[in-house]
Formats: sequence, C-alpha cells, structure tokens
Amino acid sequence: PIWVSVWNMRVFEISVLLAGLGFLTLILVFQDWLTRHPLLLRRVRTGFLLYTLVFIGWYGLAQLSVINVLTFTLAAMHGFQWESFLIDPMMFILWSFVAVTLLLWGRGVYCGWLCPFGALQELTFQLFQRFRLPRFEIPAMVHERLWALKYVILLLLFGVSLQSLETAERYAEVEPFKTAMTLRFQREWSYLLYALVLLAISIVNRKFYCKYLCPLGAALAIPARQRLFD
Repeated sequence: PIWVSVWNMRVFEISVLLAGLGFLTLILVFQDWLTRHPLLLRRVRTGFLLYTLVFIGWYGLAQLSVINVLTFTLAAMHGFQWESFLIDPMMFILWSFVAVTLLLWGRGVYCGWLCPFGALQELTFQLFQRFRLPRFEIPAMVHERLWALKYVILLLLFGVSLQSLETAERYAEVEPFKTAMTLRFQREWSYLLYALVLLAISIVNRKFYCKYLCPLGAALAIPARQRLFD
C-alpha cells in the first residue's frame, strides 16, 4: 500500500513526534509534581510550545483542522476506509493521541499543548507581556455569548459539509491555520491580514481565537465532556 511507503519515508518525523508525545504524556502523569515547581513548569511548557509551533506546525505541517473532523464524520457515515487516513502519518499519529487524551483529560491536552496556532498565540502573548502591555478582558456577560459562537460556526460548517465538503473547506478559512502554519504566512494579503489581526488581539486578550472562534476546539469539546480525569 502507498501509505506504507509514505511512513517509511518519514521515519525521522514520526520518531520526533512520538518522542514529543511521550514527553507530554510524562508531563501529564507527573503534573502534580510539576505544579509544585512553578518556574520549572513555565520553562517546560514554553519549551514544549516552541516544539509544537516549530516542529509540529511549520516543519511537520501537522496542524489539525475542523475539516479533518468533518472528513472523518462523513467517512464514518458513508463507508470508512483506514487507508485514506493513514496516508499522512503525522496527522494520523497526532489524531490518535488526541483521541485517547480526549477521553482521559479532555481537550485541554490538544488545545493547550499540541495546537501549533494555539502555541503561536500563547508565545506571542508571553512575549508581549514582558513589555507590560495592558490586558483586555471581555465583560462576563459578553463572554458568555461570544463563547457559544464557535459552536455555531461548527454547526454551520457541518451542515455545509453534508452538501459539499469542498464548499465547507472554503468556509473553514475561518481557521487561520492554513495561512499561519501550512503556508507559513506566504499568502494573499486578505488571509494574511486576518491571521495577523487574530494574533494582535491575542496580545491583549489571551488566546482570543481559541475561546470564541475555533470550530475545531468546539468539535473536540463535545466528546471531551466524557473525560475520566480533570
């Protein structure tokens, strides 16, 4: 099968990804000990976010997307075939790890540690906080309403995908992942401006996109409600 040849050609990337996921598993298992050493935890977390951004995002091009969720859902509805998902080993391994950790710890493992665009937002926020920039928090009443927006986006994309997955892919550009990760900001100015605006907002409002607009986060939150541990 073609996917076997692809996996053989990407042994280095697979090995580095498995090592990173193994290290993250140790972080999760020993989190109680780590939280007693705040400085060490900050350094470990910052280092892992850099790994996520540079290796998983820009090098491995393994930024997960809501389109992956929609594709999997449609495949499950219309004849599932493993071969179509095994063709990209980085994505397959990452999705497998996310599926397991969703059931154990919820979506925070992916959204907090393994999402390259989330890592970019977090590192940008940390960098500019060194300059003591003021933080802007959205009022609680507005926050409660904006918080549901990502679920509305997810439902709309799912509805569109039932008619045409290609059309859903176009509307899924609400995710800046293709611009920021896959194309590394080498894109038309409108897409570039959108991604940069989201990053700029995240400087004063931590991970604004993740909280209010991310349909992938919304999709992961649904099965994560059945997690075993907090």
